[in-house]
Amino acid sequence: MNFTGIRFKIMSIFAILLISGTVSFSDVYALEIRVKERAVVQGDMIRLGEIASFNPANDSRVARLSRIEISSAPSPGNSFRLNERLLIHKIGSVVADDNNIRVKVPDTLFVRRSAQFISATQLEEIFREHVMEYSPWPAERIECDRIRTPGSIALPEGKLHWEVRGKGNRHYSGNIALAIDFWVDGKQVRKVPVSGRISVSQELVKAARKIRSGQLITKDDLILVTESNVRHNKYAVTRLIEAIGKRSVRSIQDGQLITSRMIEDPPLIKKGSSVLIKAENELIRITTRGKILEDGRTGDQVKVINISSGKEIFATVKGPGLVEVIF
Repeated sequence: MNFTGIRFKIMSIFAILLISGTVSFSDVYALEIRVKERAVVQGDMIRLGEIASFNPANDSRVARLSRIEISSAPSPGNSFRLNERLLIHKIGSVVADDNNIRVKVPDTLFVRRSAQFISATQLEEIFREHVMEYSPWPAERIECDRIRTPGSIALPEGKLHWEVRGKGNRHYSGNIALAIDFWVDGKQVRKVPVSGRISVSQELVKAARKIRSGQLITKDDLILVTESNVRHNKYAVTRLIEAIGKRSVRSIQDGQLITSRMIEDPPLIKKGSSVLIKAENELIRITTRGKILEDGRTGDQVKVINISSGKEIFATVKGPGLVEVIF
């Protein structure tokens, strides 16, 4: 380093700075600013107080000079070098009017930005915790694998918190993509994508043997199995009671997964059977016998012949052997 002190009277202050690397205005200096060769900074800007020492430290000008912005800082965890010319320009332009400050500047200043690091393992754990909290499945049935992260990330130092946002897959099964927003001291500093595959262990009902179309399903026709799947099937039957006593609407092969679209409630009343027709309003109530012209389940509108009058009417199935007409 060149520490030559030159008393400035006539020449431009910047000419002296560029030649000597020293700013001096008097043979006796009240304050000396010595720029370090290596420094660690924390914020987005490099300030003089972070890269230099002041002698005496209690000089009244130190607080103001410490806040001088020298350059933008490197990104968290990274570093770069500042050359003598830049340092002289930035510092000299501020102290030029003060005739008893001496500045000593190295040829090169190496600056590193401090950081707090979030490892890939921590990102994976954030992913898992979010899935476990928001998945509709019990935690013991969930398995997360193939979690992909950008690796370790560097963030500015400060009070850290994060928010996790999902991207549409509300069932939390199969491939899941999340975005983690990191905040430091109340300021959002980075958005990190993380994704993974979710398998869900679930009990499913399958055919224990071939079931014919139109067949009434019994317990012996079914088997309950536990499988780990990455694809959610909202129509899958997961309890035996949901299928027992139902009628198949199509042929179901041995071992095939039973879905709600494959089965239906059997008719409560069948075509050709006799029923009681009930007709009532606020004033009267009439009952008579009838004959069903089509199969029907509870709530269905079916054709019925009134045996006493021979007329066809529409009635609502209310229960076994009972239909109702509103008039």
